[in-house]
Amino acid sequence: MVWFFAVIALFIGPAGPANSRRTPVVEVVQRCGPAVVSVYTEQKVERSPFSGFDSPDLEQLFGRRPRSGGVSLGSGVVIEGHKGIVLTNAHVVANAARIKVELADGRSFRARVLGADRTFDLAVLRLVDATGTLPALPMGSSKDLMIGETVIAIGNPLGLSHTVTTGVVSALHRTVPIDEQHSYEDLIQTDALINPGNSGGPLLNINGELIGINSAIRVGAGASYAFAIPIDRARTIVEDLLRFGRVRVGWIGARCEDVRGRDGCTITEVEAGSPAQAAGLRTGDVVTAIGTDHVAGAADFASHAAHALDGEELSIKLARGVVKVRATYLDPARVVERARRRLGVEVIDVRNGGAGVTKVARGSVAAQIGLRPGDVFLQVGQNEVASAAEFWQAVGQLRPGSEATFVVQRGYFQYVVPIPL
Repeated sequence: MVWFFAVIALFIGPAGPANSRRTPVVEVVQRCGPAVVSVYTEQKVERSPFSGFDSPDLEQLFGRRPRSGGVSLGSGVVIEGHKGIVLTNAHVVANAARIKVELADGRSFRARVLGADRTFDLAVLRLVDATGTLPALPMGSSKDLMIGETVIAIGNPLGLSHTVTTGVVSALHRTVPIDEQHSYEDLIQTDALINPGNSGGPLLNINGELIGINSAIRVGAGASYAFAIPIDRARTIVEDLLRFGRVRVGWIGARCEDVRGRDGCTITEVEAGSPAQAAGLRTGDVVTAIGTDHVAGAADFASHAAHALDGEELSIKLARGVVKVRATYLDPARVVERARRRLGVEVIDVRNGGAGVTKVARGSVAAQIGLRPGDVFLQVGQNEVASAAEFWQAVGQLRPGSEATFVVQRGYFQYVVPIPL
C-alpha cells in the first residue's frame, strides 16, 4: 500500500499545507511583485505644488507633498526592463529635486523624468546607470474589465514597501472632481485598500496583467474609494511622453454654456475648420451626454474635451441625435496661431520683464475680459514670462480649448485672470 501512495505523489506533487494555499493571488504577487518599485523624491519647494487641488473630501493623490522640502514616497512599475523605464504618477515626481527608485531586491537607482503630464497624472522615468534587464510588467488591457472581477494592488503605502491588497472592480468610467475646474476622467473604481504611498503602483487582474495605475482616493462618511487610470489610456499617454516628451492632446473646437433650469449644456461656439464643425455640431445644440457619461453642465463638457487624446472619437449625444467628433492634435505652432486670433493682442518686451500689451483687437477674447494696452503679462499657466517671445512660447504649451490662468500687471497691481483658449 505504501508504494501506491508514493506513485500517486509523483503525479500530483507534494500535498503539504503551503501548496494547498497557493491561490491565483499568491501566484500573481510572486510573479509580478519584482517589477513594482518604491519611488523616493527629495523636494525643494516651500509649499505644496498641489495646494490648488485641495478638496475637503479628496485625499488628493496618494503621496502628499512635504510643505518645506524633505522626502516624499510613492510607487511605480517597471514597464521596459531592458531600458529601465518606470511608469508612475506625475504628482509623485512633481517638483522633485532628486528621484531615487528602489527595486524589490533592494537595489536602488537614480531616476530622471523623461516626460510627465499633470492633467492625466502620469510620468515616465528612466533609471540612471541600471544594468542588465530588470523585472518588468508589460501593459495589459483595460477594455474588457468586468465589474466585480478580482483586482490586486501592490505599492508602498505609508513607506511599507511591496504591500499587497485585493478587492474587486467596483465601477468603470468614473469621474473624480478635484476642484471646481479640475477632475480626473474615465477612472477604474476599486475597493482594494489603498493608502498614501500607493500612488503610481500597479492595479493587476487575476491573470497578473497590468490593467491600471493607482492614482487617487476619495474619503468621506467613514468610507474610502480608490481609483486607477485605465492602462489603455495610459499606454497612449506613455507612447506620447516617450516619443514627444508631451501628450498629444486632442482638440475639438467647441464650447458650451449651462442650460438654465435643467441638466445639459448648450453649444455656444463652434470654431471654423474645427473637428466639431466637420462632424456637424452646431451652435444651439443641447448636449446631454458624452459616451456613457451624463453631462450635467458646461463643466462636464469642458472636462471631457480637455481629456480627449489625438484621434480619440467622442460620441456626443444631443437632443436631436448623436454626433461623433474625432479630436485632432494641434502642434505648438498651430496652438500659437490659433491663440493669436482668439486673444487678439499684440505684445512687446518691457524693460522690467514680461510681455507688454500694445494692441487689443475689437471683439476678441482679450477685449471681452477687459484687457487693454499697457497691461503686462507676467505668467502664463505655470510659466513665468520675461519677454514677448517667452509669452507666445508659453501660450503654445497650453491645451487648446482650456481655460488658462494668466498673471497680468496693471499699474502697481497684479491680477490673476482666467482666459478661455
